[in-house]
Amino acid sequence: MTAPTGRFSQLRWIQNVITVSAIIGAVILMGSGLIGYGSSTGVWMFVAGAVVLIAAIWLMTVTPLILKMESNLARQLDEFRDLHEIFAKQLAMLEAIAENTRLSDSAKSLARRDQELDALRSAIRDDIRKENWEAGLTLIDEMERRFGYKEEADRVREELDDARNDRIQKKLSEAVEMIESHFQSHEWDRAQGEIDRLANALPDDSRVLSLQDRIKALKDQHKQELKAAWDDAVRRNDTDHAIDVLKELDVYLSPAEAQTLQTSARNVFKEKLLQVGIQFRFAVTERRWQDALTTGLELIRDFPNARMANEVREAMDTLRERARQAAEAQPAVSGRPQQ
Repeated sequence: MTAPTGRFSQLRWIQNVITVSAIIGAVILMGSGLIGYGSSTGVWMFVAGAVVLIAAIWLMTVTPLILKMESNLARQLDEFRDLHEIFAKQLAMLEAIAENTRLSDSAKSLARRDQELDALRSAIRDDIRKENWEAGLTLIDEMERRFGYKEEADRVREELDDARNDRIQKKLSEAVEMIESHFQSHEWDRAQGEIDRLANALPDDSRVLSLQDRIKALKDQHKQELKAAWDDAVRRNDTDHAIDVLKELDVYLSPAEAQTLQTSARNVFKEKLLQVGIQFRFAVTERRWQDALTTGLELIRDFPNARMANEVREAMDTLRERARQAAEAQPAVSGRPQQ
């Protein structure tokens, strides 16, 4: 606020009147003093007039300055009051802004909390999808401990357990299916390895425990089937089939069981040796040297300790040479002559 224009108008009017009156009085005194100059009264009148004139001049000069100073002080006081009011308003606005900022920080904190919780839920779902069970359980525990969502944590933990159990059962089914294929192909060692692996992972699972009994029963069943096939081949004098069955049956036989089959097995191998020997002699007699070489190699391979095998082994170089010569002597098969 500023001071009214006519604030000191009456005071200025009085000051002007007094100043003008003092100047007029001073001029009169000084004039009277000059007229009566030479006397003591005239001198004092002149001096008094001069003093009054000086006082009037001083009053005329100083009074406006004093009024100007007072006006400036009043104006500065008004400005200070205005500044105080503005400062009070700004302070109120700053307090309101600070309060809003605190509320905004709280809202941001709540928003960040919701975002972190959503990110945590997404990470848990991702771990469940990727089958990272331990990592998922750790995040679920953090949800319960940090955010206090115990009911949701229990629900998600149960969901993870269900997903893990479903996955375990699926893998178990796949493993059992593969083991069954090993059973069908009689790959007992590979089947037993898979069963042992499952037993280490799921020692109390009923399906795994049943596989241990099943492999024993199937191995014994296949053993009995092989023994029946052996007896049938021996009875029919099917030497080749009997030897094939015996090679497969050998891994299933205990020493006592092998002893019981020793006589029949010896007869089968003698019969096989006799057959191969006859084939070899016929091939030599008929000069079928390649057939003789092939049969001789078979005889050495299957009956390395037989006397006939030793005889064939001694003649092997001759057989190879004659087989080579016979191959070279055969007419070459050529295509159409080129023009």
